[in-house]
Amino acid sequence: MKCIPVHLVRRKRIDGLKVDDFVENCDCDTIYLLDLDTYFGREMNFRIYRELEGIFNMWIDSSPRVIEDVMDVLISSADMAVIMGIYFRGDMDELLSLTENVAMKSIFDEDIENFLNRGGYTIITSPRIMRRVKNVKGYVFRGKEVCPWNMIT
Repeated sequence: MKCIPVHLVRRKRIDGLKVDDFVENCDCDTIYLLDLDTYFGREMNFRIYRELEGIFNMWIDSSPRVIEDVMDVLISSADMAVIMGIYFRGDMDELLSLTENVAMKSIFDEDIENFLNRGGYTIITSPRIMRRVKNVKGYVFRGKEVCPWNMIT
């Protein structure tokens, strides 16, 4: 797998473009959507996710805070829901029993360990952590891309 370009979702636009214009200009198969609205306490941009359904494989990072948020993201056509450990420390077993289409994004050893020990296997983390973990699908941010660890090493 090659690097996945990161695109910012904010105020019903992707990288500042209307959805139709974004689709016209994007020639990727897989995209990573970082929904900034959710980081500022606003609603997830489900309309945008649905409009991109069938056009792209999507990894959606919408800062889900509960299991229901993760399931909503997956139902709205995401191939991968990106979670952060801070919100799922107590609910990890239940979440991973419902789906394996979850990637843990964290720079904290404790979060990564918790996720991996409970059966998760796709992580987005720092090169420092990736050097120590084995038998996972590991990714790191590199500029405006999320790249498989094996491409970087």
